[in-house]
Amino acid sequence: MSKREPIRMCIACRQRASQHTLIRLKHKETDIVSYDGSGRSFYLCNICAQDKKKKKGLAKRFKINEADVDKLLKEIDG
Repeated sequence: MSKREPIRMCIACRQRASQHTLIRLKHKETDIVSYDGSGRSFYLCNICAQDKKKKKGLAKRFKINEADVDKLLKEIDG
């Protein structure tokens, strides 16, 4: 019997995917940072991480600068 993988939902497009394929982030004070193991977090799929409209919506949702979101996602991507 195989062990099932956890399924999580992207906060931007609401698509469900396995947890290891999504980017895990955290809202900390006035910024979005990589998840560090404490507190609440959210997931973002790779497609939404590349989509300009989705990044703009994410910045608006958390009331932060769109350039900061873009910079963080580029650092995480490689």
